[in-house]
Amino acid sequence: MLPPFPPGTLKWTNYGGRSPWPPFSYVGALSAKGTADGFRASRRSWRSSLRFHTLPGEAILTPSANTSRKAKVMWLARSLAAVLLGVLLTAGTSARSDTLEHVRDIGILRCGLTSSGVGLSAIDSTGQWQGFYTDMCRALAAAVTGNADHVEFIETDSANRVAVLRRGEVDVVMGANTWTLQRDTTLGVSFPVVYLYDGQSFMAHRSLGVASLSDLAKRAGAPPLSVCVGEQTTSIHNLEAWIARTGAQLVVRRTLTATGGTFPFFTHQCDLITNDQIWLHGKRLYGASDSQKYVIFPETFSKEPLGPMVRSDDRRWFDIVRWVFLVTVLAEEKGITATNAQDMRTSEDMDVRKLLGVNSGLGQGLGLGDAWGWRVVTQVGNYGEIYERHLGQGSPLRIERGLNAQWTQGGLMYAPPLGE
Repeated sequence: MLPPFPPGTLKWTNYGGRSPWPPFSYVGALSAKGTADGFRASRRSWRSSLRFHTLPGEAILTPSANTSRKAKVMWLARSLAAVLLGVLLTAGTSARSDTLEHVRDIGILRCGLTSSGVGLSAIDSTGQWQGFYTDMCRALAAAVTGNADHVEFIETDSANRVAVLRRGEVDVVMGANTWTLQRDTTLGVSFPVVYLYDGQSFMAHRSLGVASLSDLAKRAGAPPLSVCVGEQTTSIHNLEAWIARTGAQLVVRRTLTATGGTFPFFTHQCDLITNDQIWLHGKRLYGASDSQKYVIFPETFSKEPLGPMVRSDDRRWFDIVRWVFLVTVLAEEKGITATNAQDMRTSEDMDVRKLLGVNSGLGQGLGLGDAWGWRVVTQVGNYGEIYERHLGQGSPLRIERGLNAQWTQGGLMYAPPLGE
């Protein structure tokens, strides 16, 4: 039996954990019988919240002024009991910190996505998420649930992604998450691997006559240009460091999120916009009414190792996320594709045979069966297939692989061997 709501006013946010009430957000008045006026509910998942192993709700409860002393005592006792129950259940969940079991329990992967534009992560005309980061979610879902489509995409942004992850509302965040020492050691999150090597650059209105970093340096003495940049991103810190280093005359205009700068840029409220180069290519192609009116600088002025982000309290989940990605890289190196995987099962290469589940051992230590690599490759593809489909020559963006090429092709993509 669910404990009744106390009389008074209630502000409640429930993240769908092992808490005594279903998931919703509510602000309104409660009668003496605990009934709500102005109830507003929004489910966070199609699954029952009682099967979620995340956080309990956060509540601010205040009894109304005309509530009797006895009712107030009853309210306090029930509230304390509910809070104690939530704390005990959360303590048990945190001690276990087993994201894999959580995902298996609900049968679905909750994947946080930042809206980074077409090619990376964006909602298409049918209302479905598409892009490189989306396929990273699908590859992980294929490995741990058995089906790449068993994933719930939950939109986050640069301002809330860490908090959403730490609260347990998502199992992983796939997006333009730059791996830094500060983030890796102070925020309670970890970066298992790098799935895109990128760098920060500028996009400018072509009419300004600036098309490179050197062009900006030549503007000494000219009226300063304005640049839009998102707060709570590495982009703002990189920009400030570059301005300090070069003495460039720029007026920095900050927006709450990275995406928030696109509208003021395309409406000429900013002369420049800065972000990762791949992000800029997507915004120019799909965000501009005429992409020819904008130029992306060829140079970069930062290193942007982008990767998935997970909570730092679950080493097995960290390893799973890392190796799901590395298997896509190894599959490309070994020539395994979504279409030829069946034929490759007869290969004499031991890594190929293990990756495809012919030989045992791929799931050992991860808590997965040996067929998870087969599912990733056949349902989603190898790294090259994923890149080309969304970012490379098979996509409208047609971005060269560059550092994201295989190590045998001059890039940085390199998967360790699978071992005995």
